[in-house]
Amino acid sequence: PGKLNNFEGWALGCIYEQIARSASLEICLFIPQKMWNSFIDGDIDAFSQTMSKDEDMVTFGTDASERWDSWQELEDSVALQFDAFDVISVDRKNKSLKISNSGNTAWFSETVDWEFLSNGKTEAVKDIRYTGEMEYRKGQWKIVQFHCSVGVAGQVIEY
Repeated sequence: PGKLNNFEGWALGCIYEQIARSASLEICLFIPQKMWNSFIDGDIDAFSQTMSKDEDMVTFGTDASERWDSWQELEDSVALQFDAFDVISVDRKNKSLKISNSGNTAWFSETVDWEFLSNGKTEAVKDIRYTGEMEYRKGQWKIVQFHCSVGVAGQVIEY
């Protein structure tokens, strides 16, 4: 027991870095789930906690008119959505998440199936494509950009 030699110090540093990366990955994986849970719960505060709230953030929803050019526009729209319909379930599939070598940026993609109640009727939207980026800021992962889309049947332009 005593001082570590250079190799032991280097190896220990590598182990700590791997542990920190694993913990960061686990937390990072939770952010999209927390965001979807906010829709199920109709909880605008929980939704807000997952977002960067940048005034110049740009996000896209599934409707042609859903391009939000600021945090405030996005928050206002999501609040209206929470009032207009109740999300019953969100089934996440084909999840992929990568963290940059620096450990401060992550990107994700997945497809989701929504079941929701609107005007007293249960409906579903399948295979919504959801992609986004997150940044690690002040010890927390935040979504800084996302894009949702629903694919068209067939090809838009045949090739």
